[in-house]
This record gives sequence, C-alpha cells and structure tokens, in this order.
Amino acid sequence: MSLRTAACSLTQNINKTPSRLATWTSVRTYATESKKKATVHPPRRTYLHQQYEDIISNDRVMFVFQHNNLTVREFTNIRQELAQLGAPTKLTVLRSGVFNSVLRSTKYANLEPLVSGGPACVLHTNMNDADHPGLLKQAMQIINKNKKLTLLGGKMDNTLLSNADVIKVVELPGIEHVQAELLGVLESPGRKLLGTLDSPARQLHSVLDRRIE
Repeated sequence: MSLRTAACSLTQNINKTPSRLATWTSVRTYATESKKKATVHPPRRTYLHQQYEDIISNDRVMFVFQHNNLTVREFTNIRQELAQLGAPTKLTVLRSGVFNSVLRSTKYANLEPLVSGGPACVLHTNMNDADHPGLLKQAMQIINKNKKLTLLGGKMDNTLLSNADVIKVVELPGIEHVQAELLGVLESPGRKLLGTLDSPARQLHSVLDRRIE
C-alpha cells in the first residue's frame, strides 16, 4: 500500500468517528431524559397522594365503603349531612391505584384488598366519641340511609377493623354513659356497707318506738 493510499484511509476513518460518537451521545442523552420523565408524576396524582397520606396517617378513624353508582347529587347530600354533625367528618372518594400505593408504605397495608375490589370511598375523621359523644354512630346512620354504600372495614387509631368490628365500635355506648356505669359499680359496695351499718340502728329505733307505744 502506498503512503498516499494509507493517508487517505486514515482520514476517512477519522471523519467517521465523530458521527459514531454523536450517535452514542444522543442515545445516552435520550435514555437519561426518558428515565427522568418516568419519575415525574402528574400534579393531580401528587395532590391525591398527599391527601391520602394525610387521611391515613393523621385521621384517627377511617371506615372503607364500596360505592355502587352513587351520583354526584347523592354524594353531595351525604357530605352536607355529615357537615351538620358539628365535627370534621368527611366522605372522600378514592382513586384506588393511588390510595393503595400509599397504603403499601404504611402499617395499614392489610387494608389494600378492601380498596382493590371496586369503586371505594372512606368516611374519616380525627375525632372519636371521647371528643364528640355519639359522632360515629350519627355518621354511620347518615351513611346507612343510602343502600348503595357497603361497609367493608377500616381502622381506628392503630387497630385494623373488619366490617363486624366497625359495627361493634359504632354501637358502643358513649364515654359519658360508660363513666356513669363505672361510677355506679364503684359506689355500689359503699352503699351496701352503709346500708348494713345503718340497719341495726334502724331496727333499734323501731323497737324503741314500739315500746313507747
């Protein structure tokens, strides 16, 4: 091979190299940009994710319902009645995919099957009967008036509840009623003892009255 031929061949190879390098750089840039775009969520999904995190983490009570073709008007009526209870109690319709992704990162992950079975919503509040006597029972009475809502289960504080558990919790007497019953139990022995001690005196008084007559 002549020196001139070798020089021409080397020049051609050098001219091709930038093209290949540009192609490789372009592929890497596209792959990196695609990866970045995959991790960015739409604003609506981000908002829902934050809303659901707040409900699950901060609200003491959360009952899960399946809703069957409830209209906007029906939802509005229920929410208006709940607002009249005098305590912050809300009914929130769920995006199941987003809600379950939040559940999976919490200690309430076992609730996920309840939400995966169909259209779902949650009744939630940060109050309980200690704060607002009768609140849960009143809220459930409002919900139960609409037969399109089916109770599935839920959680109270750190405890997971089945639908039967929720019904039992709701039917528990208010804290004031329980306190009155407990006070009665505690006072009962004292009243019996007082009656026992007072009995001889009453009997003696009765005997003396008869003798005087």
